[in-house]
Amino acid sequence: MEVRFTPEEEARLAEIATQEGVNPTELVKSAALRLLEDDAHFRTGVRKGIEQADRGEFVEEEEMDARVKRMFRP
Repeated sequence: MEVRFTPEEEARLAEIATQEGVNPTELVKSAALRLLEDDAHFRTGVRKGIEQADRGEFVEEEEMDARVKRMFRP
């Protein structure tokens, strides 16, 4: 598989790769794989949420507010 970048994009990738001390090709490959893994994880979560909603499993707004407050409490 080939991916084509503009000269400006290639320069930016080379700059980032140099800063990170990696080969530009490996940087792009790693980033693409990480993106796909994150996307798959996100889609799994969305499917799970839709399935729960279809079963009528909801969290009431007050409970959600309480959960969020607990998450951000020091």
